[in-house]
Amino acid sequence: MSESDMRFMKEAIDWARDCIPKSGNIPKVGAIIAHGEKAIARGRRGTGKDGDDDHAELNALHQLLDKSQLPEATLYTTLEPCTREVRTKELECCSELIIQHKIKKVFVGILDPNQGVAGKGLSRLQDSDVEVELFPHELAKQIKAINTAFIRSQQTLGARIIDPKNGDVLKTYETDGRHPVRFKCLNPPTDDTYLFSFRDGLWWPQPQKFREIIGGRIWEVDAYFGATGEHALHIVTANELGKVLIRYYWKVVEMNKERKEKLSDKLSEGDREMLRYVYPGIEMTGLPKGLRSEDWVTVEIAEAGR
Repeated sequence: MSESDMRFMKEAIDWARDCIPKSGNIPKVGAIIAHGEKAIARGRRGTGKDGDDDHAELNALHQLLDKSQLPEATLYTTLEPCTREVRTKELECCSELIIQHKIKKVFVGILDPNQGVAGKGLSRLQDSDVEVELFPHELAKQIKAINTAFIRSQQTLGARIIDPKNGDVLKTYETDGRHPVRFKCLNPPTDDTYLFSFRDGLWWPQPQKFREIIGGRIWEVDAYFGATGEHALHIVTANELGKVLIRYYWKVVEMNKERKEKLSDKLSEGDREMLRYVYPGIEMTGLPKGLRSEDWVTVEIAEAGR
């Protein structure tokens, strides 16, 4: 690592400090492109202007009318270049732009805490024969300090339910009691993420089968309803205590299913009707310790024919 490398890394950090992101979940990023001892382009993410959210690497590339020097150039960026998985326009992601322009070497300040990137950007560059090197530890600490809000935001699910909308009437009698719930999130759901439905003081954990819809930012999971009327739907994050409660619930459900199967041939029609409900609600006035609601909506489950 040369003196000029250190100089360009520090300059990239200075450019990051001057960013004006529109919200705390947008990082402050600076990027310098150098050819030999000379900086030939500079960029940052976020000037505070409406509609300005181009990434620092793209802004730096836009400065260059003559890109013939890029195959011998070095890029210094304070944040790991993003990947296809987190961009709507996949070919505008920073890692692909670096590869397309055949940039020889990239110095990276810190790994992106966004779980959709987190190491994938570095791997993509290395797999494409781009030389990759990290900023020294002391400079990385400075980058983390000016991105505290962004890093904190990426450590949460950051879920927001986008469908159904609050107050929607759902005709689940047309879909065997099922309705998909879509939510947008900063990070993909994990084994700590659950959907709960709530009605009349009872909570029902839903099957944890999340489907990725759009680039890791929009997900879908099915909710099942056994009764009409008003229900609340909550995207929930569980800690170990909460997961114990949920595991116990599904254990009870499996026991109910086994009991129903063993007894169904031996009981009268009326008694069999009592065994219909194998999914008991958990009686709670609110979410207990161990479960945190990320977002929720209230919906109305319509009666057949409405």
